Amino acid sequence: MVADSPSTPVHGLQLSVDTATPKLVTAGFTGSYDFIGGGIGAWRGCHDYWLNIGTSPYSYKPLTWDFDNKVTTTWTASAGSLVHAGTTADYLATNTFLACNQSGSWVLYLQTGTDTPSGVTCYITQLKVKTS
Repeated sequence: MVADSPSTPVHGLQLSVDTATPKLVTAGFTGSYDFIGGGIGAWRGCHDYWLNIGTSPYSYKPLTWDFDNKVTTTWTASAGSLVHAGTTADYLATNTFLACNQSGSWVLYLQTGTDTPSGVTCYITQLKVKTS
């Protein structure tokens, strides 16, 4: 998956599955993704790491990769499309993400409004599933 936000420094960066916190990096995850049951799973070493949306009082929601634990089942994604998070009791459907430079890494959040973390540089982006 790649960041799709022309004229920003995060455009073209790829989603990493190397840590529990999703980040945008130059060379991201190159394995296969699962888009079953409303989840986004990254297949690594005979296990799926599931992309889950956390809770927050702010409009930017933390994302995590969780080992064999699919909590979020409202994702819509397929090859060549933008990633969408479906409506929940806490927010409306969105395909907007927030990439924030925290300690030199582009940490990714789901953006459901206009809040941004203070003291860091952030850019609005979308995620597109690569076709190859």
